[in-house]
Amino acid sequence: MLAAGIVFKASADVDFVLELAGWVSPPTAKESEATAEGGEAPQEEGEQEALQASAFQVQCADLESREQFTELDSKFEAALKERFDSAPESDVECAYTILLQLLLKWEMLPSRLLALATDFASNTTTRTALRRKLLLSLLSLVQQCDLQEMRFPMLMKLISYCSATQQLEPLLGGSSARRTAMVEKWVREWRLSTEQQRELWGVIFDAYAANADATFENALKYFPLNDGLSLSSEPALKQRLVKALTVTIRSPDRLNCDKLAALPVVQQLSQDAEHAVLARLVSALATGMYSDYAALYKQPATAAYMEKHELSHSVCERKARLLTIVSLAHASKELRYDDIAAALGVPEPQVEAWVVEAICLGLVHAKMDQVERVVVVSLALERDFGEAQLHKLKASLAEWGKAVHGLVQVVGTARPTAAA
Repeated sequence: MLAAGIVFKASADVDFVLELAGWVSPPTAKESEATAEGGEAPQEEGEQEALQASAFQVQCADLESREQFTELDSKFEAALKERFDSAPESDVECAYTILLQLLLKWEMLPSRLLALATDFASNTTTRTALRRKLLLSLLSLVQQCDLQEMRFPMLMKLISYCSATQQLEPLLGGSSARRTAMVEKWVREWRLSTEQQRELWGVIFDAYAANADATFENALKYFPLNDGLSLSSEPALKQRLVKALTVTIRSPDRLNCDKLAALPVVQQLSQDAEHAVLARLVSALATGMYSDYAALYKQPATAAYMEKHELSHSVCERKARLLTIVSLAHASKELRYDDIAAALGVPEPQVEAWVVEAICLGLVHAKMDQVERVVVVSLALERDFGEAQLHKLKASLAEWGKAVHGLVQVVGTARPTAAA
């Protein structure tokens, strides 16, 4: 029987064909001789009423006896499909449990699984939870029977259906980390090809496209799989890329987009007639200063593109100014108010408010000297992390190592003196 999507062997005494056929078309009470003659036959206490097999049961039993399993399966599948929306859900689930057990017995399971999955996934409006459960059962059955060539197609059926019916969270987990771990487990254990990974991450990307944080994380998994592909010949890829960039820019909370800007497909977009503006906009927000964004926005094509794609100028201005503070903090550990004001394109009285926001967001660690009108920086996050930042980190670690080594030597030298 089926439990949590796994088929277990049942008693050999159970006639699955008659059981399933009996659910489709129940047997009727057998007419006794006394009843046929017009009388009533008394029924002894505890005596079970004799049952007459239905015509459907007889037909199914005959097909089984002649080993006409393909015809018998078609008969059952048609009957179950007809009752899918009307019978109690628990009954429908049990009926398919029996059918799967029969397919396993008849050695027809591999040839029928995808057809059953397609049938379950064909309706996204009625009994969606039941359909998801049945699809999950099929995937579990595929893994139990070690049908390796069917694992990925069945997984895609399940994920695509869950995505279309808003049921993906229970399958992949609520957090981005759990979702990524689940997908990477499939990739690793099933040894998925690049094309299969592309297809899988593409469906997941589409499912979470309305969520800025999820879109950003999924984009970093999906788009590197498309290196070498041309945007001009891959319209779906271009559409997803534009979606990822616009959702990221549109979000007031997603400040850094340097990882997206560095992707080869984004650099391809800079040559696209329609979306080249978007590539320049991402680049300005990823690595440029506020002045770069302001100059770009002054161009009529940029303003028109942003209006068409609902990209807020005020949101972009805020991001550009906050990230400019980060760049200034890396350039100097002591920043004059008037220099900050000039870099942000704001009056000097507004500088403190912008610095406070950058501090609150964790972009910089700094203190403001209102008397001297300077900002003293102790730490600033990296806007991007490339080769230059890697060399800088290596140098810092090397200096730290030397300092620790020197401290150890001083302590080691001081110990004998103290003992004396």
